[in-house]
Amino acid sequence: YNEYKSYLSMVVLERIVRQGVSRSLLNKFRKSLSKVTDVETQLVDYVEVTCIGGKGGDGCVAHKDIGRNRIITVGGNGGHGGGVYFKCSPSKKSLNHVQLVIHGGDGNPGRGDLQNGARGTDNEVSVPVGTIVGCSKTQEPLATLMDEEDIFEAVRGGAGGIGNHALRQKRRMESPRLRQSYRYLDSHPGEAGGQSSYFLEMKIIADVGLVGLPNAGKSSILRTLSKASPKVAAYPFTTMRPHVGVIHYEGFYRVQMADIPGLIEGSSLGHGLGISFLRHVDRCKSLLYVVDVANLEYNPMETIKILQKELDAYKPGMSNSIIGILANKIDLISNKNVILDLAREFPYLPIVPVSAKNTINISSVRKVLEPFKVLHDD
Repeated sequence: YNEYKSYLSMVVLERIVRQGVSRSLLNKFRKSLSKVTDVETQLVDYVEVTCIGGKGGDGCVAHKDIGRNRIITVGGNGGHGGGVYFKCSPSKKSLNHVQLVIHGGDGNPGRGDLQNGARGTDNEVSVPVGTIVGCSKTQEPLATLMDEEDIFEAVRGGAGGIGNHALRQKRRMESPRLRQSYRYLDSHPGEAGGQSSYFLEMKIIADVGLVGLPNAGKSSILRTLSKASPKVAAYPFTTMRPHVGVIHYEGFYRVQMADIPGLIEGSSLGHGLGISFLRHVDRCKSLLYVVDVANLEYNPMETIKILQKELDAYKPGMSNSIIGILANKIDLISNKNVILDLAREFPYLPIVPVSAKNTINISSVRKVLEPFKVLHDD
């Protein structure tokens, strides 16, 4: 579990464990999951789901003796099944709460005395603002949910079955005695709900994204600036999914910053962990380069050229979204001329020497981000 917790959701893990284990062991597993925060706090910006509408309730077969050897049909109709809907919600910031399989509620069966079954409950799944809903088979976008009241109908529930009373009226036949006809013993079962597969993709995940080579210190910077707690370790590809932290300013202003998993040379061609990481970059409004100035393999100039090349290869002009360069691990070098070299090479970008470990110049980073703060009232 510790090895694969970054790749499997808690729902999938629970389904695996549920097969053939005791209830006590399952309860212990659930308690252990509640103590894990790494999976829950990771940003999920793309997910594929299967939506299944609720089944309609069956029609009822019921009769009532009204005297004088006359029997009438009183079976009620079944309730319609519930549908599945995606609803735009500003309070949601990630798709990590979305289940892989989403069901609508089943309709209740009809009952005697002409009582129709209750309709199944619609399942409304809240998604963040700017979520793109598309078909999994064709990968074509179908809708973009931008406003709070936007709703996308994924599947409809099945129609409720017709009871024998409604069938009698539908056939326009007089009600004979039960023993003379068997046609009034039948009813229609409820229909199955629709089933479709969709992908959900967040259009914007953050105001600013941190872009750099693996182990450049992006996660450490995010932890220092915000209350986010991405995993930090001294080896590459520590971050497997983007994390989002919130940097607060006075007056309910804030900046959402994303820690993007590390890029390598050839990422636009699928090398390393490939294009999936660049897709995360494309969902940030602005970008900050994070350069490890203590890296002996790549000097800062080569690092920035690699990052610019990969960004523009994935999407021409993407490197124009860069708003600054964070020269991280400045405490590990004695020659400070590298900062001057960066300033001469990129005079149009602010260069901020920082140390995430020792919190050096963190206030300067906040000043660089201040023009991109957004007012929030939630």
